[in-house]
Amino acid sequence: MDEEITVNRRAYIRFRPQTPVYVELSLWQVQERELKSRAQRVLLRDVGHGGCSFATNLRLPVRDDVEWMIELQLGQYTARPRIVLLHSGEEDGLFFYGGEWRMMGWEHQAFRFRFDEYVRQMLIASPHIHTLYKKVASRHDDGQFKHLDVTS
Repeated sequence: MDEEITVNRRAYIRFRPQTPVYVELSLWQVQERELKSRAQRVLLRDVGHGGCSFATNLRLPVRDDVEWMIELQLGQYTARPRIVLLHSGEEDGLFFYGGEWRMMGWEHQAFRFRFDEYVRQMLIASPHIHTLYKKVASRHDDGQFKHLDVTS
């Protein structure tokens, strides 16, 4: 449980949803044997191009020969990437896990496209972004945007 596999998990930026997002987690493969277990709902903490982290009440093995599948809803698109768990911890009575995606090149490219589109839509719909757009559009000098010039 306390094992950690050393990988640069900071290579990709992670997106943390503003509202709780639940995804379906199921066991996909152990070593070379496919198992395809039933799904369990887990709370997604953050997600990015390189992997994700989630919280659950399950104790899961942190091993590189065990692959899990996460069913993730990205707007209208449902992604089912496979993940290998790299680290674990415990917080507030829940276990949290983080890992990296295991995808082929074309799968990773398709996931990146859909994920980037989803994040862009979420950021555009964010009320904080609308407030920023209004401040920039009104061009009032409130001390935060002294030298911001959107015309150049």
